[in-house]
Amino acid sequence: MADYSIYVLGESQLTISGGEQLDGITQGDGSHLVGQTITFNTVNPTEVFISDAGADTDFRDNDGNQRLNGDQTIDGTPFASGARVEAEYGITLTDGTNTWQAVGFNVNNSSPSYATVEGLAFIGGPGSFPPAGVPLTVISAQEGPNFDSSAYVTPICYAPGTLIETQHGPVAVEDLAIGDRVWTLANGFQPVRWVGRQSVIAAGRFRMVTIPAGTLGNTAPLCVSQQHRLLVAHPSVELLFGMDQVFVPAISLVDAGAAVLSPALTVTYHHFMLDRHAIVRANGALSESLLVSAAQSGTPDALFFPELQRARPMPIAQPALTRREGAMLMHEMMRVDRDRGLIHTARS
Repeated sequence: MADYSIYVLGESQLTISGGEQLDGITQGDGSHLVGQTITFNTVNPTEVFISDAGADTDFRDNDGNQRLNGDQTIDGTPFASGARVEAEYGITLTDGTNTWQAVGFNVNNSSPSYATVEGLAFIGGPGSFPPAGVPLTVISAQEGPNFDSSAYVTPICYAPGTLIETQHGPVAVEDLAIGDRVWTLANGFQPVRWVGRQSVIAAGRFRMVTIPAGTLGNTAPLCVSQQHRLLVAHPSVELLFGMDQVFVPAISLVDAGAAVLSPALTVTYHHFMLDRHAIVRANGALSESLLVSAAQSGTPDALFFPELQRARPMPIAQPALTRREGAMLMHEMMRVDRDRGLIHTARS
């Protein structure tokens, strides 16, 4: 069993010229959209959680193993856990200069199955969602898309004001520049190769996680996106997973009651890339730099951040737990540390 998630922009967030819809009317190959323009009225994606009984992480067309992991609401419609989902078709959009590769996200709850397509997901680096309010022309369509889940666009991770440890002391993440040297746990100070930012409405899965000071060694509250990973080293890691230290996604801390979701209505997320995925210090906590997967590197579309198109794939700096594993670990850590008087539950 493989668990992963895909960020989807619902059909209600966009307008298609010619009165067209995302729903497939030509055997679900997307060709009915070629030549039309798609304008995104808002860019507020929903994170859709998926389990694959085939144990692969490819999100693709015609795969009966891909099922919703839990009851979820997609573009305002509730769907039950276990509903089959697939990548119905691919389309390529352009503003005349840049291009975006999109995949039609389909919950198979109709006959034929391609009669309802609930939204679009995008292939590319973190933060490379299409712009809002710009008509994008569909220049081609593809049947049978097959991309690894790690190739899909995700939010950029740090909130403004997060202090990153550099050669010259702590620097706010929004002030990092290419060439600045950031402290890393394994390789000392390493140069920044890319920086990026993305402003979003902080709703649903885009709400920030606020980690209280002292929770993971952070000297001040740390605000990150929900899937951002923090390094945890604790006796409970060895007990439960047989390793000295692991990455856990920030949302796991919320699940365990060690962090809270921020009430902020909007946020500009920031991230930065080094030559390799690394463990860095963010507000004193051990956190991660940008990870570029093999699936993201060299994708044919011109990414919103062109530098990432040329980025080499990177191995992850430490093993990473799933959301559920991370929550289980945090619960056990809190139990152990609470007995020792070392930790307190986060309060909203």
